[in-house]
Amino acid sequence: MKSNIFISYSRQCIGFVDDLVHNLEKRGFNHIWLDYLSLVPGRAWNGQIEKGLEQSDLLLLVVSPESISSRSVEIEWRHFLEKKKRIILLIFQAVTLPKELEQLEWVDFRGGFSSALKKLLKLIESRTPMKKSTPQSGFKAPLTVWLAILFGVITSIYSVFAFWTFLIPLVLLPLPYRILKRDFNLSQAQTALWTLPIALFFTFALGLELGMINENADFDSSKSLLYNIILFLLFAQVFFIPIISFLELILLRSPAMQRWGRPEASVPKFANLYSPNISQPKSVRYYIDYAPQDSKIAHELDIVLKKYSHTPVDDIQSADEVLVLLSRFKTDTQANPEKQVVYPILLQRTKISEKLSPMQWIDFRKGIRNLDAIAQLLPEPEKLLKALGVLPTTSGQAAMPNIVLAWVDFLIILGMVNVGSIFSYIIELMNLHLGFIIENEPLTMLKPIFLLFFIMVLVGWLIYFMVRGLSQRQGRMSSPILLGLGFFAIFFLVTWQGVLGADLDLLFIQYGIPSDAVFSVLPLFTFVIGGFILGVASLFNLRTLRCWFPAKV
Repeated sequence: MKSNIFISYSRQCIGFVDDLVHNLEKRGFNHIWLDYLSLVPGRAWNGQIEKGLEQSDLLLLVVSPESISSRSVEIEWRHFLEKKKRIILLIFQAVTLPKELEQLEWVDFRGGFSSALKKLLKLIESRTPMKKSTPQSGFKAPLTVWLAILFGVITSIYSVFAFWTFLIPLVLLPLPYRILKRDFNLSQAQTALWTLPIALFFTFALGLELGMINENADFDSSKSLLYNIILFLLFAQVFFIPIISFLELILLRSPAMQRWGRPEASVPKFANLYSPNISQPKSVRYYIDYAPQDSKIAHELDIVLKKYSHTPVDDIQSADEVLVLLSRFKTDTQANPEKQVVYPILLQRTKISEKLSPMQWIDFRKGIRNLDAIAQLLPEPEKLLKALGVLPTTSGQAAMPNIVLAWVDFLIILGMVNVGSIFSYIIELMNLHLGFIIENEPLTMLKPIFLLFFIMVLVGWLIYFMVRGLSQRQGRMSSPILLGLGFFAIFFLVTWQGVLGADLDLLFIQYGIPSDAVFSVLPLFTFVIGGFILGVASLFNLRTLRCWFPAKV
């Protein structure tokens, strides 16, 4: 007979825990208590956790600095010790253990996951005396982690060549150390890694223009070793680094790295372990409690609930079950959790009321999905999180739908490119004897340069408010119409920037100085290519975008 397992852990090990539970379930362990999959929405946490502890006969304690220092985790393992029930330590990181835990059974998961999982399964099935004492010191990491660190070192070195982007070196320079410490942000790292080859290509072009790189240069055994090494490093940024960046992206998203990292390193996903197929669930009298700004989401939910024959009521107090849509526009409800079933549904990151905070919520911060599951399981809340559970997030993660996050990242990249390209463009002009032309036509030359910096400030100002409106659903730019006007304004400004660059090129040509500067049109190029790709992606996510933007009040 399979054991009833309770998983005790810190949220900082969520990637490891999630993969562990999925592997245990594949091997027939169907009675596993894990908070974000087992808690019943609309009910207080404490009582459910106590019940889970009572009904379980095996505690798997994931050992890490955060879990051993956690008061809530300590309550869980002390409960098992007092009841003389079995505890197995899963060593995720070696730390000094409390005396009570030192002699317990253990499995070392710091190296290979598959081999450690086999040892755990064998240990669960038959108690085996431990031949060695529990490891409480030393550092181990899977081979994938060391490879990610190695590739991270290479990309961090080359990120210096993308100095003009500012943000790429800011993210990639500390990446190897952050991987080692498990605190890298996957979203930021991904954006920096896939933009690095593009940035290096333009850096290479700038080097050719400035004469720092000779396109006809070749390796020469007659020259010094240092010359050939530098030449290799310069040409590798175009022909070799894109491969390294791609491999690093694959590694960071690999199962091993998903187990290794903290929540910020996890790929956001719905668990979706259970897909209900209930065509005619028991009818429930419901009320949707929401702010006017969230009416579009409420309408979507209402349609699905009615489709499954649930009955809406006009008075919140007469409803059997209340679904509360929580956002920055609404953080509390008039429903009484003592007399009604109340489902908090979290739409975006916000601080909710004390009345609702102890209750398990349904997390829709990453997007409204699987509303049919809510409708089918409304009379059976015990199964809801099996269909709707998501990996818990932390303050370091962007809690918004992926398509919205993509637009936010695009705006940030566009701002980065705009600032960096203008400074790089000035460097290009200085290499083309900018000072000579300023001496001859100071007003003609300085006016467009002033306008370029003016455009940079305007674009940055627009991007700040657009990012704020998109990510926080507040301010004027949270309106899709005004946001669209903002994109049009940015398109106009970066086009103007390109025109100014073309005018300056003509001015240089008039003085017999050939000019083929490229950085003045880089923001326009980025806007057109990135905007087109995201525009197509948005067509497949119209429902998500429509629900994300607050309704007019």
